[in-house]
Amino acid sequence: MWTETIECKRSFLSKERNVAFSDKVEAILEELRASLSTFDFSDVGSKKLAILNVFMRLAAARGYAAITMRSLGAELKIKAPSIYSHFPGGREEITEYCLRWQSRDFAESVLAAVQNARNHDQLWDALVRNHCKQQLSNPNNSLWDMIVASDRVGKFLPPSLRDDMHERLNLFIRLYAAIAEELGFPNSMEKARAVMSLMDCAVTWCEWSSDSEAQTAALAKAVAFSRGVLTSDTTHQARVTRPAKVGA
Repeated sequence: MWTETIECKRSFLSKERNVAFSDKVEAILEELRASLSTFDFSDVGSKKLAILNVFMRLAAARGYAAITMRSLGAELKIKAPSIYSHFPGGREEITEYCLRWQSRDFAESVLAAVQNARNHDQLWDALVRNHCKQQLSNPNNSLWDMIVASDRVGKFLPPSLRDDMHERLNLFIRLYAAIAEELGFPNSMEKARAVMSLMDCAVTWCEWSSDSEAQTAALAKAVAFSRGVLTSDTTHQARVTRPAKVGA
């Protein structure tokens, strides 16, 4: 569940650290920090936030396409016109707020998670652990993925929103790739995309538990899987065994 925005100075918004990463990695992290202020959420109060939370909950339970302003109003116990007073653009505007809000939340979690990393190895592991944890513990992330993926086929999102969300996805892929490159692994972009996809579908190969030891084990497994992708030889060509000729 999302909570109201509280204006405060977060330590992870500062790039002042006792460690320096490569120029490429630092530049991408700076892009990520800058992205947090690209959309104005100052008008999101408790009523708007309640609408956004219920919308995401219903979309997760019934599917995005099944949500109408009437069904949303019924769940909130208010009439549809009341929702339009907060979101004049209707479902499309609510969807944009949800996607941008969730995108910002994920970016904030990344910056907070990598704050204590002291080298590129630690940075990689922190990034993977956070990605896996966010996917397993916050269903809104999976719903974000579902809506963005569905739009690749249906093209129902406004072009500007679609471009922004794809740009955000590419930002995280570029971050994975830049770190992998600094760690000395070839085909860094290809492997970054593979790890990104693997973590996005973490719910299919891992379960989240309230037990802290189980959580630690789950995140360790995620790191191990990602390291397996990094060390894989993607240039290897499978050998084809030809049947021996009869009488040879």
